[in-house]
Amino acid sequence: MNLDQFGKHYMIDKKLIKYIIDEAMLLPDDVVLEIGCGHGELTKELARKCKVIAVDVDDNGVKGNNIVFIKGNILDLFFELHKEYGFNKIVANIPYNISEPLMKLLFKINVELILITVGKNFSDILASKDTRIGILSNELYNVEVLKKIHPKSFRPMPRVESALVMLEQKDIDIVDRPAIIYKELVLLDDKKLRNALIKVLSRKKKELRQKLNNKLFDKRLYQLSNNEFLQLDNILRDI
Repeated sequence: MNLDQFGKHYMIDKKLIKYIIDEAMLLPDDVVLEIGCGHGELTKELARKCKVIAVDVDDNGVKGNNIVFIKGNILDLFFELHKEYGFNKIVANIPYNISEPLMKLLFKINVELILITVGKNFSDILASKDTRIGILSNELYNVEVLKKIHPKSFRPMPRVESALVMLEQKDIDIVDRPAIIYKELVLLDDKKLRNALIKVLSRKKKELRQKLNNKLFDKRLYQLSNNEFLQLDNILRDI
């Protein structure tokens, strides 16, 4: 199997694994979701600290104390696993080709900490404040790119540079209105923005419809371009 075509690159750098374990600040009662566990190099170190729900599309014989291995596609299993195991942290070297669809799922749940290895380009998107994924990430999390990672830290070696990104969930205060609205909108991403906002905001529908009289709001959340998302962000701060 050509792992590279699926965006799978197994982490083999022991110093990097130790660094990740330290940054995850794991406690005995934590439950960690690991996505793309491969042969278990990171999994086994996580399991020394707490319970690990390890998911991979391939069964590479990952097992041990504190490890629950599940074979399958995380994009299909995500909400089911969150409901069943209630993981509060995600620590993973994720397959790069699922980075954006996975983030869209993560926005919909509450977890204390997300510590993921992604392609360097995607780490730039997460940290930026002028893309739709970047705006959402920074509204809902404190985002920090911890370090760049050389391709030699993986097998097979990826063709691009990687980065380790930490996202810590914000305590969204009631006065932080845009963040509250975004948190609700990601749960209604199958609806047109106009209808979703009317559902979210406690204003008279007639008054709100007049304010949302813009073709932008005929689209769904993830149909917006980056420029349109910036327009949305400016509008939400004035509502």
